[in-house]
Amino acid sequence: MQRTVLLLAVVAVLVAGVGLASTGAAQSGAGVPAGGFEQMDVDPDDILIEVAVEPDGDAVWETQYRIRLASDDEEQAFEDLRADVESDPAAYTGRFGDRMSSTAAVAENATGREMAVTNTTVTAERRELPQSYGVLTYRFEWRNFAAVDGDRLVVGDAIDGLFLDETTSLIVSWGDGYRLGDASPSPAETRDGAVVWQGPVDFTEGQPRVAIEPEGRSTGPLLFIALGLLAAVVAVIGYRRRPWESPASSSPPDAPGATVNGPTDDGTGSEPEGDTTEPENDGDADGEPDAAAPVDGDLLSNEEQVLRLIEANGGRMKQKRVAEELDWTAAKTSQVVTGLRDEGDLDGFRLGRENVLSLPDYDAAQDNGGGDGAERDADEE
Repeated sequence: MQRTVLLLAVVAVLVAGVGLASTGAAQSGAGVPAGGFEQMDVDPDDILIEVAVEPDGDAVWETQYRIRLASDDEEQAFEDLRADVESDPAAYTGRFGDRMSSTAAVAENATGREMAVTNTTVTAERRELPQSYGVLTYRFEWRNFAAVDGDRLVVGDAIDGLFLDETTSLIVSWGDGYRLGDASPSPAETRDGAVVWQGPVDFTEGQPRVAIEPEGRSTGPLLFIALGLLAAVVAVIGYRRRPWESPASSSPPDAPGATVNGPTDDGTGSEPEGDTTEPENDGDADGEPDAAAPVDGDLLSNEEQVLRLIEANGGRMKQKRVAEELDWTAAKTSQVVTGLRDEGDLDGFRLGRENVLSLPDYDAAQDNGGGDGAERDADEE
C-alpha cells in the first residue's frame, strides 16, 4: 500500500490544499480520497489528469487511475472494485467530492474568484490500451477554475505549486476557436488544442500557467506595429491628459466669450474691449478639476475604473457591487481586482460569503456611513 499512496500523491496535494509542492507533503498520503485503488491488492501504473477549460472559465476535470491487469489476481481485484462502484457509486464520490470542494474553497480565497465543485461521478471499466487495463475515473466540474480576461483565459492560479510524481501526467485542453498563447513551464508536449506535462514535475510558485487566446487575435509584431501607430497619432495631436481628470473648459476662437490672442475679428489688430479674462474653470477655486465631473469610461483602464468607483463610494465596496456598477462579469471583476491587490493598490477581506474591497488608506473608524452606505452597514450587522 505504500506504493499506492505515492502514486496517488497528486490527489493528496490537491486535496490537502493548493500550494503544497514539496515531495514530503505529497508523499504523506494525507487527503487521499476513500475508495478506488486504495481498496485493491494492486497498484495503479499511471495517473492521467485532464482539465478541459471552457470559454467562461469553468473546467471539466477527469482523473484516471489505470492499472495493468497482468495476472488473474489483478483482474479479480478490479472486477470486485467495479462491482462495488456500480452498486454504490456514492460511497466513492461522496468523500472525493467533499475534499475537492475543500480544495476549491482554498483556491477561491487565494484567487478571489467564487468557485464550486459539482457533478462528481465515478466509473470503473476495463480497456485495451492495447494491453488490458482497469481504469477508475473520477469526473467533476470546477466553476471559475480559470481566470477570464476579456476573451482570454489564464489557467493555473487555482493549482499553484502543484506536484506531479513520475507516474502522473497533466493535460490542459481547450475547445475550437482558441489557441495557445503561452505556457509556463514549457510543456513536455504541445498538441492541437492541449498541452501536456509528464511527471516528475515540481511546479514552482506561479506555475503552472497556460494562456489561451481566441484564434486570429493580433499578437507579436502586428501588435507592436499597432501600438507604435497609436503612439505616433498621440504625438502628432500633441494633446494628452490623465484619464481621471475632466477636460478644461475651452471654446473655439470664434465662439462667444472666447479669448483670442492676436488680431480681432475686424482685422485691426487692437485688443478687444470688455472682459478678456480666461473662461471660468469648471473645477474648484484652486484650478483643480472637480473630482465628481463625469469621465468617459472608455478613457479609463479597467484598474482605473475600479479604483475611481471605490473612491467615489467612500473607499470601500463589495466586489459583487463593483461588478454590478461596471456591468462586468464576476470573472472579469475578479481578474482586475486580483491584479490591483497584487500591486498593493487595493486591499480586500472576506465578510461571510462576500469579498469586500477597500483602498489602502481607508479608515473604517472614521467612516461615517460612506462606502456602500446603509446597504453595506446592514449586510455587516
